[in-house]
Amino acid sequence: MRKALKEKIKSLPQRPGVYFFKDKEGKVIYIGKAKDLKKRVLSHFSKKSDWFLDFSDKIYDLEVIETENENEALILENEFIKRLQPRYNIAFKDDKNYFFVGFSQETWPRVFLTHQPKTKAEFLGPFVSGRKLKSYLSNLRKIFPFKSCSNFPKKRCLYFDLGLCPGPCLEKIRNSKSKLKNYLLSLKALKEFLKIYLLKSGRVEGYDISHLSGKFIVGSMVVFEKNEPVKSEYRRFKIKTLKKANDPKALREVILRRLKHSEWKMPSLIVLDGGKAQLKATKKIEIPSVALAKKGRFEGKIYSHFSKNYLLLSELPEEVRNFFLFLRDEAHRFALAYHRLKRKKEL
Repeated sequence: MRKALKEKIKSLPQRPGVYFFKDKEGKVIYIGKAKDLKKRVLSHFSKKSDWFLDFSDKIYDLEVIETENENEALILENEFIKRLQPRYNIAFKDDKNYFFVGFSQETWPRVFLTHQPKTKAEFLGPFVSGRKLKSYLSNLRKIFPFKSCSNFPKKRCLYFDLGLCPGPCLEKIRNSKSKLKNYLLSLKALKEFLKIYLLKSGRVEGYDISHLSGKFIVGSMVVFEKNEPVKSEYRRFKIKTLKKANDPKALREVILRRLKHSEWKMPSLIVLDGGKAQLKATKKIEIPSVALAKKGRFEGKIYSHFSKNYLLLSELPEEVRNFFLFLRDEAHRFALAYHRLKRKKEL
């Protein structure tokens, strides 16, 4: 190994990121991702596998890009491999090591998994673990029923009977414009949950209501983008239409007032603190929404407009579960802080 390269490896950060091996002419010949850049690159040279020996003597330089986490490194690695097509990333060129969720371009889109996102469809990914992804999709299907068959079967299937498919195989459903509209909205919500898992969600807004036995009723709106809070865009609301406690109606007032602000960016997903009753606050609103019913500090149920079933928070991947717990706590904290301020002023 060249001395300059050896010194460069010694100075690598112990952080997640993507690394680029370059040849004598400065051309990228291999791209990899790591949870710990220094440890990963050193491992290549200390435990030389057959495939690495094929090009190790051609490595003259090294560059890295640090990322916030390993998942972000995975996505960046995949993008650079596609763009640069490094000679020694043969095993990765066709994306066979990653999973993507596809949404077909049919009137009633079907949802499917693939290693090679090359057909005419919309894809979300990449996902590292097929096992975790299949489990996640299976659980999400409880509240966002979706079509998974390529053709409409002649008879309704078990998925429809279990509430896991909207049933477009039935002609009366397939020809219903309102059913189709509802299904497409459900798919939007499904995509947002997948983006949360990929740590690149759109604008997610959380809402909560706070009061003291029906007095000093206030509401909160918190904003998250790419799974991180955007505190400068948090908003608080003094409830104007109620004299006694009614959380669903208070939430409805907050949501309708918020939507009048066209100068604010519109959310891609709304999360309400509450259960089925609170979910009524977003009835007939064409933005995907769910309600999160608390059950202790770390547990709860998620409800949607698209199914009678619910999803346990414990059934979500840890990073997704933590996201919803953080969002819920932020909405509650922000509402409670405003409620205490109003109560202090009026008393």
